[in-house]
This record gives sequence, C-alpha cells and structure tokens, in this order.
Amino acid sequence: MHDGPQMTATKNNVGAKIGELGGNHPCREIASLFSSASGYFRKRYRSARDLNDAEFLSLFDIPEVNERIDDGFNIKATAALLSHFQARVEKDWLNPPTQLNDLAFDVSTASDEELIARADLVLDYDLEWSGVPPEINSVGEIDWQRNILQNREWLFRLNRHSWWPLLGLAYQRSGDERYAKAFALQLSAWTNNNFPVDISQADPHVWASEQVALRLRVSWIPAFGMFYHSPYFNTSRKLEMLRSIFDQARFLRQQKAQDDLLLSGGLVSAGLSFPEIREASKWRKVALQRCREYLRGSEYQQSANLLESSDRALALHQEAPAF
Repeated sequence: MHDGPQMTATKNNVGAKIGELGGNHPCREIASLFSSASGYFRKRYRSARDLNDAEFLSLFDIPEVNERIDDGFNIKATAALLSHFQARVEKDWLNPPTQLNDLAFDVSTASDEELIARADLVLDYDLEWSGVPPEINSVGEIDWQRNILQNREWLFRLNRHSWWPLLGLAYQRSGDERYAKAFALQLSAWTNNNFPVDISQADPHVWASEQVALRLRVSWIPAFGMFYHSPYFNTSRKLEMLRSIFDQARFLRQQKAQDDLLLSGGLVSAGLSFPEIREASKWRKVALQRCREYLRGSEYQQSANLLESSDRALALHQEAPAF
C-alpha cells in the first residue's frame, strides 16, 4: 500500500484549504462553494446516505475533487473522484486473502479451471461451504435476513459476501461479465436493505463488529478494485459502495473492543485502502491503539504490521459447523 496524500481532518485545515482557493484560484467562487460543501464537519449524520452529493464528496481530501464541488449535480467532482480511484486500483489495491474460509476454498492452490468452476457454482447460489442456498425473494434478490438453517453462523457467512473475491478473480481471469453482474446486483440489493442504525437497534447478523470487520477486509474492499472496470459496476454503484464502506468503517471506530485483531484488521484495512478519506487517519489510530503490541515504525508501517497480523489471525479463523 502507498502512503497516499497527507490527510487533514480538522475544521481549521479545511479553512486553510478554502483560503488557498480563495486567494490563488481564478474562480474565487469555489471557496464559498467548498465551504458550503464542507459543512459535514459540523453536520451530525447517522449514515453517509444522509449526505447530499457535495457533502459526501467533501469527505475526501482530494484537491481535484474538492475544487470541482458545486451545489448542483457535481458531475465533474464525481468524475474526478472516480478517475482518482481508477488510478489507485490499477496501481495498487488490497488483495483478498488466499484462503476463503467461508467457501472452504484456497485460491493459491486452485487452477484457473477450478476457480472458475467454483465461481459458476456461486452464480447458482452455492455461496458458502454448507452448500445451503439462501432464500430468493419475489424480485429475484437474496433475502439477507432470512435464516433458513436457524443458525447464526450461516447467516453471518451470508452477510459477509466472501464469495465476491472469488467472483472477482473469475472475472479478472475470464472477462466474463456474468460474475460482475452478480456482484453488482447483490451489492445494490444489500446496501438498499442494510444501512447503519443505532447500535442498540442494529441487526447483530449484519452489524456485529467482527462481521463488519471481516466483510470489509475479506470481500468489500478487495471487490471494489477487482470489479472497478466492469460496466455493471457503474458510477452509481461505485458511489453506493463507497458510502457503505465509509459507514462500516465509521461503525467499527465507534466500537469499544480491545486487542481484537480481526476487528482492528477491518478498520485498518479501510484506513490504509482509503487514505483520501478525511477520517481515515482516525480509523488507523484507533485500530493501532487497540492493538499496541503491534506498534513499530511509522504510522503506516504500524498499520501494515497490524494488517499482516490480522490476516494471520484471519487464516486461523474457523467457525463451528452450521449443522
């Protein structure tokens, strides 16, 4: 992972950036527009879904995005954001673990034929090692809350989406858009039905801390890069996924766990993968504070060490059989 731009997370830093724009940029109006968009520093919100386009875009400390934020549709600012991430995913992006425990599938030892054959089973809703398919509702979407087995570990696996990296690898190796389409439709269906609520009211199968951490590290962050160039992963879905990743990382930061490698690994994965997000430095610091024994070197080196240790713990993370 690369260090990325220096993060700024205080209102004063934003004010300094606005001052620079007002004094040096040929369009002084940008200063007032950016000031309005940066209101998220003062606005209380439960979810990134509650933010308008300008407010959401100003969560990112990317100059070419910030200078294009306006009070309209923000087409140019959005295009700048997606262009930025296109360069990021092409240069360096977080890979999924080689051992996909939820599928009992080892990517490192599988041939291309074996990998694609397993991905084809995923298209038929064989999504995890038990082989029990989820309930499909009347509009052809997975029912993410229906616990067919009455077993919480099975429902945990369903909501971790650990088959997305498998679909991503099959897509990268074959170019077959069926894999990207399945991912994209599932992403939209899940985000439309699962967004942050008060912790006291959260569905534990979706918002349990460890499940959120595993979801980010194993499936969501790697899949963001793996499917980036698919037409099915369009602008709307990219923004949809970014908003949800932000919400999930923010949720993890609010938890109180100490010395939990899996939870901290999910949080530091988001902090390292999205250093452009103004809150990312806080995510990394919280993860490091929770696992002080892994602190060595600079903050980024510490974060990388913690992620490596978390991945080792993840490789050993096994659950009781679903039945």
